[in-house]
Amino acid sequence: MHYLLESKQHTSTLEWLLVTDGSPSGTIDYTLSVDTELAPAIEAWCRELVPNSFEITTSNTDPLSRLSPAEPDADPDDEALEPYSPPQYRAVEFVGVTDRREDWQTTLTPYDEFTDIHTRLPLATVVSTLAGSSVPMAVQILVTPYEDWRHHALDRQNRLKQGRDTAFQRFFEDWIMSTDPEKNASDPVVRSRIDAIDEKDAQHSFAVTARAVATTTDPNAQFPVLTPVATAFSHLNGDHYRVEGRTYQGDHAESVFESLQNRASVEPEHSKLTARLPWTENASRALVMDGRELPLLCLLDAAALPTDAQRALAPTPADEHGLPRPPRDRLERYRTQGFTLGHAQTADGDAEPVPVSLPPELQPLHMGIFGRTGSGKSSSGITAILDNHEATDGADILIEPKGDGMAGDYLRAHYAKYGTLDNVYYFDCTEALPALSFFDIRDQLDAGIDRTTAVEDVIDHYVDILIGIMGRERFEQAVRSPDIIRYVLKAMFDPVHGSNSFTHREFQTAVARLHETRDPPPVVDEDLQAMLAGVAANSKRSFDELMQGVANRIEKVPIDARLAQLFNHVPDEDSDDPQFDLRTLIDEDAVIIIDTGGLRPASQRVITLVILSALWTALRRRTQQADNDTDLPLVNLYLEEASQLSTSSLLSELLAQSRSFGLSITLSMQFPAQLREANPEAYREVLNNVSTIVTGNVAVDPQFSRRFATTELPATEVQNRLRALRRGQWLTTLPAGFGEPEPQPFVLQSPPLPAGHPESDNPFSPARETAYAAAFDLLTARSSQAYGIDVSSIGSRSKPQRTHAQTQTPIGHRESSPLADSPNASDHTSASGSSHPSSPTPSDDPYPERNAPAPDARINSALPYTSRLPPMVVYDPEVHAVVCNECSTRYDPALTGIKNAVECCHSLDDVDRDDIPISHLPLKLSPVERGSSAFTDAQLRFLQAVYSAHQRRFNPEYEYDLLYDSMVRLQEYTGVSPKEVQELVDGGSLAKDCTYPHKLYTVTPKGRRAIAVRHREGVAHGHGRGDLSESSLHVVMVELGRRYLEDEFVDSEDSAAVEAVSYYEHDGSRLDAVCLDENGEIVVTLEAERANHDILTAVPEDYDKMAACEPEAAIWVVKNRSDAHEVLRALNEPNEGHPRVEKTYSSNSPPSSFRIHQPGFTEMRTLQELQ
Repeated sequence: MHYLLESKQHTSTLEWLLVTDGSPSGTIDYTLSVDTELAPAIEAWCRELVPNSFEITTSNTDPLSRLSPAEPDADPDDEALEPYSPPQYRAVEFVGVTDRREDWQTTLTPYDEFTDIHTRLPLATVVSTLAGSSVPMAVQILVTPYEDWRHHALDRQNRLKQGRDTAFQRFFEDWIMSTDPEKNASDPVVRSRIDAIDEKDAQHSFAVTARAVATTTDPNAQFPVLTPVATAFSHLNGDHYRVEGRTYQGDHAESVFESLQNRASVEPEHSKLTARLPWTENASRALVMDGRELPLLCLLDAAALPTDAQRALAPTPADEHGLPRPPRDRLERYRTQGFTLGHAQTADGDAEPVPVSLPPELQPLHMGIFGRTGSGKSSSGITAILDNHEATDGADILIEPKGDGMAGDYLRAHYAKYGTLDNVYYFDCTEALPALSFFDIRDQLDAGIDRTTAVEDVIDHYVDILIGIMGRERFEQAVRSPDIIRYVLKAMFDPVHGSNSFTHREFQTAVARLHETRDPPPVVDEDLQAMLAGVAANSKRSFDELMQGVANRIEKVPIDARLAQLFNHVPDEDSDDPQFDLRTLIDEDAVIIIDTGGLRPASQRVITLVILSALWTALRRRTQQADNDTDLPLVNLYLEEASQLSTSSLLSELLAQSRSFGLSITLSMQFPAQLREANPEAYREVLNNVSTIVTGNVAVDPQFSRRFATTELPATEVQNRLRALRRGQWLTTLPAGFGEPEPQPFVLQSPPLPAGHPESDNPFSPARETAYAAAFDLLTARSSQAYGIDVSSIGSRSKPQRTHAQTQTPIGHRESSPLADSPNASDHTSASGSSHPSSPTPSDDPYPERNAPAPDARINSALPYTSRLPPMVVYDPEVHAVVCNECSTRYDPALTGIKNAVECCHSLDDVDRDDIPISHLPLKLSPVERGSSAFTDAQLRFLQAVYSAHQRRFNPEYEYDLLYDSMVRLQEYTGVSPKEVQELVDGGSLAKDCTYPHKLYTVTPKGRRAIAVRHREGVAHGHGRGDLSESSLHVVMVELGRRYLEDEFVDSEDSAAVEAVSYYEHDGSRLDAVCLDENGEIVVTLEAERANHDILTAVPEDYDKMAACEPEAAIWVVKNRSDAHEVLRALNEPNEGHPRVEKTYSSNSPPSSFRIHQPGFTEMRTLQELQ
């Protein structure tokens, strides 16, 4: 320091200052001031001088501004103001007092003697007084280099040895008696002075001015007792040289204050002429101290301060000590484009100007960002994603569930930097969901991925989603239910009997059908067939419990209407349905934002897992299709609040395997221990398989702390440092390239907010805000229409128009749905797109409490009442016509008219078949008859529609097919409410036949009388027409059985059958279906049997009818497995006569396993098998 202060042309002065403003909450500033030119050198020296617990900052503010009383700025004429009170002062001035005039050359107590841990430094007493002061107070130490006085020291030592040190000694030596120099040198008093001069560094010493001042303008203020300050440095006293504090007040104290303000240094006064006068005191206001003594006036040991002094000085706690930055060569490789992590922090808490970024080549090693709420994860993440988008070529996918505006803030920053949102895809999941097809392996098969792998991946991901909804413990409580879910899904993907894509609704239907019929779905895999058969072979009670467990789990998905739409979205390959194909998008230099903040946590988890599943399959497809030499663009996945996926094994799988597929995952959460209990595997992956860790102040986690531990920084100290990190500070550990050393953990400061961010230094101007709003509207419209599923109106009473893809069913086939078959099914149906006055509106209940008959209401058509129409067609009630929505051309209110209206400006291929309603209703009741009826018009319309469907009078290709369509559709077409339908059933006018394979009703004789239908023989029943009281279910079974006979016998070259006929009269009885040979003889018989109350009589009779024909095959058709065993029991144990069939089977055996060859029984088929 001595050389630094003398390095300039003019000697420089260092000022050590302790100052407080005296306020109760005020702290003590501990500053070192120096000439500006010397600042950098002194700062470096100071960093080496003080302990790491001191945080050194640079400031241009004068600390003495806290001390000076405010100048009066009052108008003397203003009587309302308090009278001016002049400042008062108290001061202490430290002087060096010597026994002899030149004893300043001897030593004071050196700093080394105060290094004992139980010894406080003298300055500690001064700080304690400052801490207790209620008025402004300062202690100033001015240090100036002192000239080299080695020659004075030698001269003094010689005079001491010769006994000529003082004037008296020289007088005595010259005039009275000479002394022996050797004897003088051996004198202990002389020896001590000589040694003290030897010990003092005469070449590098300092002139020190020390003073303390307290001041206030408050006349009632209490000055601190300055005695402790005045005596604080008495511990420095040497044998011949001591430091005394002299207290002043009044004008002398004010003079000291002015000297303090002017930073006036005092020259040592021992060389002045006046100092040689015999009556002059041996004292100097300038202390001469060397480098061993000076620290006692300047330095503090914060740890040894009293508690009050420590609180006032506010030293940096040990836990907050600055960490050294890694060596320049190790840190330099991260000063590049990439994922911006922050700015490296120096030991003094300053941030380097050049940010630290993770380069793209290290990003596939994954990143973890941890910090409490409000720590700045989101704001730092916006800057990082923005910069990384520029540094990488693949897609950046952000899944944001917090709903704190991060998605919007990023879009603003993106627009500010790039001037466009054209390469962004944004989904606010309360408005639109990504149009993903979950149960769909078509693209994977096209990419060459093995079918088994593709199927297993989808099933595993679906199970993972269910676990995410329910929690692993609840999901796995029913041990067998998860297995059954897997079995049925595999059957759905069966290469022969299944499909490569299907909806969740179809999956639910398959599960419900299995529960209802106990007939396992057909599969080609023998092992899977055996497992499904094993499930069905359980006792009825056990089977019901198992299947109820399955239903309880899979029904969790469609409970949320948005999720139902997502899982039921299966786009047609050749259609324009919206499709969010991640395989295409991951290779784009694009940003994909999935904002789930407006959803429930369970729905957020499901959508996130669906995205992860789609991303995983897209990455596999890309790798399968790419050449070995192809450099695939890096895909970045940013998971905010990743802890919500704690139960997901999919997350663990991605962390473990995705890097080989060109995927980088960045996990952001509050602390990694959130994963530990729910998913220990994911927790281990984060600790061991995530190479970049950026963490703020997080909860204590010993295992996580060991992630940062080094030889110099043990895990216990890491925990303390993590707790002490401030907002905006991040402890960071970085990976390195192969064979390169990793940098030691160090601290980063958050990067600044990017331009465009509302809280940044450069927010949008009003004009820029308008331009951004327009770009944002275009972005949301493009994302929703081309790549999304519109869910904006879910939860409202209005029924939104749907895109074709959302409920598309191929023309010629309709699937029934457990949801559609529920009592409230009509409340879940989609809109027809009709805008005619009769259509339900948000303010009109489509199902009023009682729909009283209206005399002028149209009853011969369902079009005025249907809730379903093709979206491009509307119904005009004034002219009773269907109208093209595009060109307003009118068409007949019939099926032909509807088809023509669709094809007017569109194509029938764009229409969901369910949206084509029945049109003609042959209800022939007069207004008087309807008015006197006990039924509403809607009930009468529905009875007529069910009866017409039973008679198969509707066009099966477009309107309604009894064999495959649920009668819930008839409810929608006729505008009848579920409550009104239930009234018909309860009143005996309508009989409910079955729920599966689809809901069917039959109009009873009472119902036929209500609609004035004559059920005439030869027209409604009889030979070739049907049975008298035949149910709709029996009609379905008979017709499917007849078609089975055509396929298996008429079309077979091995059979003599040439024609299949239903309801065939023979010998006074009627067979449900037969095959006739070319001579008209019966060769095959078929009976469709329901398990009714008269089964023990009717079944043996039907057996006898078929046996009497001596057919080559006698086939039984039953509804399900349960009915099959009831039929077999009736043949084993009839009410009358001998058993028709001796062989028996366990009730758990499927009908397909029956091996019976009797004249009236050769095989049995369930309705599901025939369908």
